Parts: sequence; structure tokens; C-alpha cells
Amino acid sequence: MNKRQIKVLGVIPARGGSKSITHKNIVLVAGKPLIYYTIREAKESKLLDAVIVSTDDPKIAAVAKKYGADVPFLRPEKISGDKSKDIEFMRHALSWLKKNRGWEPEILVNLRPTSPLRTAEDIDKVIALAIKDKCSIVKTVSLPSPHNPFKMWLFDGNKTSMQPILPTKYYKTLGTDVPRQILPLAYWQNGLVDAIRVKNIKTGKIFAGPIGGVITDSEKSIDLDEPKDIKTLEEFLTKQSNLHR
Repeated sequence: MNKRQIKVLGVIPARGGSKSITHKNIVLVAGKPLIYYTIREAKESKLLDAVIVSTDDPKIAAVAKKYGADVPFLRPEKISGDKSKDIEFMRHALSWLKKNRGWEPEILVNLRPTSPLRTAEDIDKVIALAIKDKCSIVKTVSLPSPHNPFKMWLFDGNKTSMQPILPTKYYKTLGTDVPRQILPLAYWQNGLVDAIRVKNIKTGKIFAGPIGGVITDSEKSIDLDEPKDIKTLEEFLTKQSNLHR
């Protein structure tokens, strides 16, 4: 557990209304419910003071509790829809904990269960950077493959003319036909771990301050969006398990 004065809360958001896979957050992957892997690694973290599961679904709540998770409430339906924003469940969890347990952290860590390949070490690296550099938010990132955003375009409204998303200093002479070796490295936010200052969640200005990044292996960025992803995840989870034996 975290021995510092700064209090850190982990939140595992697991709403029940998945469209692509019914009850996606508890679908069996390598013999365990998907959410199990996130609960397991969160409990292994040395820098999380508390971890809760935020769900609107009693079935998910029961499964999470079976694996030792703290599920202190059922999240309101109005903040559990397809278009609900992360900041809504974060604010709800913070408000509930302050009102019902008299406890409020300085940092909230978002641990999405659809990214089961993250480890406790990944979680702690993000938290450590957030504390050390006093970041407003720290995100895990990885190199996107094979596409570099400096070679991407946006169509204008008429779908006949285009503009580069990110023109470089070479644009006027080379357009986007630039050797990849001289393009800036661009990193993809992979959603494994986000650590956010609670004061920024309260103001709604999450990115108003230093933004930190922790680079993780791109293989860990595989998440569960479609049924076909289950087999891929099972292969990587088996590989990961063998490495830690």
C-alpha cells in the first residue's frame, strides 16, 4: 500500500450496458471474468490506498465482490450510458466516498477492465510519476503501429479537398511524403492507466497542468472490444502468466 501522505484511489469502471459483447466486463477470458484481471493487479499495487468498482449492474457487482473487490454502491443509471463521460463516474465515486466514509484522495486512478494486460507495476509507475512531477494527469501511451498521425488527412465538408491533421515543417515542400525516420514519434493513449489529480476532476479541467506519460509495451494495449478479441487476449494472458511463473 501507499506509504506516502498523498492518498490514492483506484476506480474500476464497469458498466453493464455493453453493446458489442453482453456483460463484457465479466465475460470469461482464459477461464476468469474479464474484470478479475484488473482487480488482481490493483490489489497487488503498492501505491493504491483503496480500490473500488463502480458499476450500475448487480451481476457485475456480485462477480467483483467474489474476487475480493470493494463495491460500495451501484452507480446511477443516468451516468452509466453509452455517452456518459468518465468524469461523471469519477465525481460520483469521490462524492460518495466523502459523504459515506469521510475519505477523499488526492489522486484518482482509472483502471478500465477492458485492458486486462496491465500489471501492478504499470499502475505504480503511473502513480509514482504523478506524485513526483505533480502532474494534473498521467497517461500510459504506446507507439501506434503501423500508422503515423503525421501522415494522416482530414476531408473538408465536401469530401473532395483535404488538409493534413498535423502538418510538419516539411509540409510546403514534401507534403506528408516524409521519410518516417525524420518524423516526430507520436504516441497513442492506450487506456491502460490514467492517474488524475482530484482537484482537476472537481474543476472539470483535467488537462490544466503538467501532463505526464508512461510508455508501455504496445502488446499490453490490446483491449476487449469485439468477440474476436477474446482469443487474442487469452493468448497474451497465457504468455504473461508463463513469464511470471
